[in-house]
Amino acid sequence: MDSEMIQETPYIAAMNGEWQHMIDYYKENSEHLFYPVTLSLDTGFHLAVHSNEEQPLKDLLGIMGGREFFLPQTRNKFGNTVLHEATIYGNYEAVRFLVECCPDLISITNNFGETPLFTAAGFGEADIVEFLIASKPEECVDYNGHILSIHRQRSKDGLSILGAAIIGQHFETALLLLELDGSLHSLKDKKGITALQLLAHMPSAFESGFPMGIFERLIYCCLPVRRKVEFQVETSGQARKGTVGDVESGLGSSLERKPRGGLLNYFKVPKVRCWPARLQVFWNQKRKHVFALRLAEILIEKDESWNIVITGQNEEEEKEQGMGGEKNEKGEIVREIEIEPPVTSSSLTSNKQISLFVATINGIEEIVWEIINKYPHAVEQLNEKGQSILDVAVIHRQKKIFNLVKQLKVPWARLHRVIDKKKNTLLHHVADMEHYRGGTKPGPALELQEELQWFEQVEKVIPSHYVTLRNKKGKTAEELFKESHLDQLKNAQTWIKETTQSCSTVAALVATVVFAAAYTVPGGSDKNGKPNFINSPYFLVFTVSDVLSLASSLTSLVVFLSLLTSPFQQQEFHISLPRKLLIGFTFLFFAVITTMLSFGATILILIQSEKKLTTLLLSMAAFLPVFVFAIMQFRLYVSFMGSTYNILKITGKAPPSSLVPCLPREKMPGLKKKEKNKHHLINIED
Repeated sequence: MDSEMIQETPYIAAMNGEWQHMIDYYKENSEHLFYPVTLSLDTGFHLAVHSNEEQPLKDLLGIMGGREFFLPQTRNKFGNTVLHEATIYGNYEAVRFLVECCPDLISITNNFGETPLFTAAGFGEADIVEFLIASKPEECVDYNGHILSIHRQRSKDGLSILGAAIIGQHFETALLLLELDGSLHSLKDKKGITALQLLAHMPSAFESGFPMGIFERLIYCCLPVRRKVEFQVETSGQARKGTVGDVESGLGSSLERKPRGGLLNYFKVPKVRCWPARLQVFWNQKRKHVFALRLAEILIEKDESWNIVITGQNEEEEKEQGMGGEKNEKGEIVREIEIEPPVTSSSLTSNKQISLFVATINGIEEIVWEIINKYPHAVEQLNEKGQSILDVAVIHRQKKIFNLVKQLKVPWARLHRVIDKKKNTLLHHVADMEHYRGGTKPGPALELQEELQWFEQVEKVIPSHYVTLRNKKGKTAEELFKESHLDQLKNAQTWIKETTQSCSTVAALVATVVFAAAYTVPGGSDKNGKPNFINSPYFLVFTVSDVLSLASSLTSLVVFLSLLTSPFQQQEFHISLPRKLLIGFTFLFFAVITTMLSFGATILILIQSEKKLTTLLLSMAAFLPVFVFAIMQFRLYVSFMGSTYNILKITGKAPPSSLVPCLPREKMPGLKKKEKNKHHLINIED
């Protein structure tokens, strides 16, 4: 018997959506009803659920003639029954029909140990999950209202049904599962990963991980989506009664059972004919963010691991993680500084799997803030490397989380002094390039400047003597930073040289054009050398714009030449080089504007048209290059402006003492730091 010929006819009919043709084939060849028709060993029953209708499957079952007991044995290559496929493709009517015909299908697992209830949750079919539990509670939950063990976790890797919904980012389904069984939050897979840790790996599921522009942010904020989510679940109390228990005790929820759909209908996209596709994307994103945030709040609230304190670190580790003082041959401490004992991991908790740190690595501010808000002491936890949340935030350049922890005065006073097991201070972690994902600014030069600013920012918050401490490799933070940023420095040097050379060429070209235009007056001159159109109102515009253009282009050329002769040392990229490049860009852009203004004035002088439309069109044509140049270079220019503003903001905090004579001596900027340094030197000499 040729199996390929048997597969061909029903398979082609199913692929073309000709379901009746497939039914007719099986009516004539009922002995082929359970034969595979695909390479995945799917039968006609598996294909029928793809129709998203009930009738094809019902017709096939009618052909069986009461042989429904064959359905549990009808599986494909992956061990999926027909009910598995129906839940995966979201065919609600087919699921309802199959459960009525053969309820035993609910408890059958595939090759991965997944039941149909598990696959429905994993593929985000919340309606099917709710239907299966409500219609056949004895097959899904126990007397305590907990989901049966066969549905809770799959056998392959121990992934929980809640974790499957979270991995697929089906947070609506995950909320439904938690509503039905609150104990699901504590389940771990074979690697020990919880549902909260899975959620902490998904920055795109939260608003903080969804980048938006100004207008996108405005649209996002205007969408009417609630921040507080109250999830309601419809259950079948009559079905539960007399079998497993009443509604309240059966499903183990203290919430009032009401028909579900109020929140979900509220979150559905309104049916508007002219609804823009882009707006629908924002609606779906905000809907996902709200559900994810609510899920995170519930998981954090139910997580009791924050109350478990694991102390412990032997004395040798405590000595290694001290304040960095080393002993000489006589046993004397070389660096004698009178300070309080350091904070080490012996006085803080330690945990290998910390959801707070996972969220910090991925920059999920919502989870970090919610954990700190619910469990304030959790901020003092350390990972297996002896690093605090501040160390992790610095390593992964999560500045918002760094500033968030900085607002917590008491924990901040302890955390910024932590030294990890490799004797790295907070400043050493700034040099970590292993987890560097690129800067937020365009161009290698600005990325290096951003790193230097980050180093300076962290340096200000650590104790002053930590700057000179060495790690186990014998390197200070500054030495480690220079070494790890060598490649970035080379890229920045190449970029700024090429950019400067290109801009110098443009500036020289503009200067040449406007210089020549000064001696070729539009309209010519009379015998006495007086311009013929000197009385035209546009002639003054031409003269002023030509002079300004020449002055601006020559100034920008001088600035770019000074850039080419500057020392391209690492520290120069902090302030000097970006500032010069900003000045050069500004004058060059102004030179282009005034050049096109001069060109437009020249055309208007020569045409002498009285029509306003002609004047408007000529003006628009003249400024088209300026507009295009501004759009192309806008992001880079704004980044330069932002960097310069930050630098001025920083340097403006320390005015000379002569400018602030009214300040008390102890409040004068810089004085306190000098006194500390003086005291430090005295201690070392002693």
